[in-house]
Amino acid sequence: MRNLYLVQASNTYVGRGFRAAYLPYAVGLLAAYAFEDENVRSEYCFKRFIFTREKTDEAVRSLEAPAVVGFSNYIWNTQYNLVLAEKIKKAFPDCIIIFGGHNVPPDNSFLEKYPFIDFLIHGEGEEAFKALLLELCNDEKDFSKISNVSYRVSETECNKTPTEVLCRLDYPSPYLNGWFDSIFENNPDMQLDAILETSRGCPRSCAYCDWGCNNSKIRFFPIERILAEIDWMSEHKVKFIWGADSNFGAADRDMEIVDYLIDKREKTGCPERLRINYAMNNPQRVFEISSKLEKYGLSKEGATLSFQSLDPTTLENIGRKNMSLDKFSELLALYREAGITTYSEIITGLPGETYDSFCKGIGQLLEAGQHRLITTYNCELLPNSPMAQPEYMKKHGIRTATIEALTAHSEADDEVKEKTVYVTGTNTLSTEDWIACNIFACMEESLHHHGIMMAIAVYLHYEKGIPYDEIYNMVIRYAKKNEDSVLRPAYDFLYNYYKAISEEKPIELYSNQIFGNITWVPKKAAHLATIYRLDEFYWEIKPSLRYLGVEDDIIEELIEFQKVILKLPYRNNYSSEFEYDWVTYFTDAIAGKRKPPQKRRLRISVNNEVHRTNWKDYALEAVWFGSNGITFNPNATIEYI
Repeated sequence: MRNLYLVQASNTYVGRGFRAAYLPYAVGLLAAYAFEDENVRSEYCFKRFIFTREKTDEAVRSLEAPAVVGFSNYIWNTQYNLVLAEKIKKAFPDCIIIFGGHNVPPDNSFLEKYPFIDFLIHGEGEEAFKALLLELCNDEKDFSKISNVSYRVSETECNKTPTEVLCRLDYPSPYLNGWFDSIFENNPDMQLDAILETSRGCPRSCAYCDWGCNNSKIRFFPIERILAEIDWMSEHKVKFIWGADSNFGAADRDMEIVDYLIDKREKTGCPERLRINYAMNNPQRVFEISSKLEKYGLSKEGATLSFQSLDPTTLENIGRKNMSLDKFSELLALYREAGITTYSEIITGLPGETYDSFCKGIGQLLEAGQHRLITTYNCELLPNSPMAQPEYMKKHGIRTATIEALTAHSEADDEVKEKTVYVTGTNTLSTEDWIACNIFACMEESLHHHGIMMAIAVYLHYEKGIPYDEIYNMVIRYAKKNEDSVLRPAYDFLYNYYKAISEEKPIELYSNQIFGNITWVPKKAAHLATIYRLDEFYWEIKPSLRYLGVEDDIIEELIEFQKVILKLPYRNNYSSEFEYDWVTYFTDAIAGKRKPPQKRRLRISVNNEVHRTNWKDYALEAVWFGSNGITFNPNATIEYI
């Protein structure tokens, strides 16, 4: 019998009293399908999954005469896999090493670069992996008849077999077939999260994405299997489920799946949270799904209304179409009326974008009413995406930087650092402008969506006619000009952080013992560094507000109102009185109804059920697990006097 091991190493995440990791779903599928075959069962003995980032030397010592080790690769584990695979090959020279997954390039380059890898699987892996296992048992081996693989013909020559587009999707479930039972038995104190895959494929071919490259047609797993997997997850007390579909909500049956998840949540308490990637082409069904998930507390972050860019040239370059801003505003109003949180996404560094168009795009989303959250992501060059292909990169002048990837809130892994490839410039975006885009995005999110300046910015936009992008550009210019300003440390941190990325120098996430022994991504770092000196910040911006024509009494009330609605430590059982009805004003303004503030005295009193008495708790609860903003505290009492 040949011993088989499978590796899908996940980060281990830590929080308040828990450690969590994902079950190795991708390699679980490989095992479940391969071992349905009688010949595989007669030739191979499956030993175990390596599903967390074990120390590589310890992992190698735990292996028992491995004949085959298969690795699933993505951006969060490829470097770990390379280190572990090389050590396995050194300790067990006859062991066959197979690499597959999204981070395996579409050519033979991994074989050429890494001599310890024997086979590559391109695209979906179930069929090719089983075929390789069977062919390895033959005396006369012929790997050329297996589609979607690369292998060595000699020490200097590699072969890649033809690509076959797969159609079937009736593979057995690793959950239902017991492949993960031993993981639960051996890790009783770990929170084990799960992947739920109900379909594969994507009808779009966005240039930055590798989701829709292999097969544009959406295929569906049998509904009976999906419901049975939900039963299994509920029975095994899986708290968090990540939806692996690219377009959930596109199919009629997706509502049935949601109803079943809710039923299980109500009966068993699990799952507690879902994270779903929603379809763009059926906003009404997505709204209905979001409404149900929000009602029953299953929505992790709310509904995503993504844009990636609002620049027409950029959208054409990446092969993407957006809904109109008018439609976006209508959807926001629909979600807002139903009490459902939404957020939008923008990508930094897309070809065709400029600094001005990037800032303007974020400003347009704010103007359309997206005040809850606009989160930005740096464009990463994924090896199987259209953007990563040489002709595309040459056409758009794409420049990249390869750096060590840092993961906030996870357990430190000092042994192996992962790498990520950022797009740091294009024909239309200089590297300095790329840095500036990131600074703008971080400042806007930390000041606006986390609430430090949201009310003030909304007032300036509606009453003084200043575009949102110009408001936050003014703030950044002030920080750059004034070395002693409250925002200057945040600006310097952001500039140095993204400058180091562009130069491929070592970077570090923000850490400050005041906020606990936790690392923070740049946008949250900027927020924490500023809110810690909140009163100084407000004192500094008063002259600028006067310069923009805001009257002194309005300035004082705006700042006090902004402070009242912020969630801050050391404050409880307090109240503030106002001469203007800011509650009605901002409620209407956020909904896109422009009415000048009306004089009407009101009192806002707050008595928090959970009283944060230190900055560490604040950082965890309000910044990591929650968000500030113009969201009235449920423990606040609003009185008109």
